Amino acid sequence: MRKAILIGSVAMVLAAVVLAGNDPWKAKPYQQWDEKDVRKILGDSPWSKVIQIEANWKNSKDIANSNPAQQTPTGAPATSGKMGAPAAGTPVGGPPAGGTPAAGAPGPGDASPQVAFVVRWVSSRTLQRAAARSAELAGQLKPEEAEKQLANPPDVYEVAVVGPDMRPFQSADEDTLKKSAVLVEKKAKQKISPTKVQVSRSADGTKVQAVAFIFPKKSDNGEPSIPEDEKGIDFNCDLNGAKIRASFDISKMQDNQGRDL
Repeated sequence: MRKAILIGSVAMVLAAVVLAGNDPWKAKPYQQWDEKDVRKILGDSPWSKVIQIEANWKNSKDIANSNPAQQTPTGAPATSGKMGAPAAGTPVGGPPAGGTPAAGAPGPGDASPQVAFVVRWVSSRTLQRAAARSAELAGQLKPEEAEKQLANPPDVYEVAVVGPDMRPFQSADEDTLKKSAVLVEKKAKQKISPTKVQVSRSADGTKVQAVAFIFPKKSDNGEPSIPEDEKGIDFNCDLNGAKIRASFDISKMQDNQGRDL
């Protein structure tokens, strides 16, 4: 289930859709979420930010040889429970209708290629529930098993980065990854560094699919690392040409139990 939250569907990075209607995490219990609800939570919610940046590590040869199945999905597939890969039968392939350039490919007049990442606040109850519900809908997890897993929430803050082109993270060791990222409190201006990093790779172990940065919930003096009155926090990651900035509005990261980090 954890890997499903980290990776989700890479296609969601490229085709995140703002769905009409009430926010599912407010409107109904997670047991009633459908695939569209899960897709919205993983791809477009206060806990999931789609970030478009310049791909300074790319060159024209990279783009020409890149895998179009990764870069130009024709739909936003549901998440499967295994590594968060697209479910069987999900359509992927050629460019979207209207000839819009694929993510990572330069459009007319673009100075440099662009690539998208999703930054997810993985430790939140909402994302934990979305992953569990996705596995249920895929027939990979029974409701009672989901309830059991959700009864043990993480005791850390965890923020994951996932995208179709993770080459900036490919060769970095754990120390380098830890030094590349930080949480910055908007009110107090305090910085929180990760204590651990976990890398999810493809089945053959050759490609990085997601990187999870783990932050402490308490500071060295025992106080909460993110105070209760803090309203916003930035996640910054700078590594090998990838400068990823995601701003989280804590006042919106709320479920029926209150603040949800």
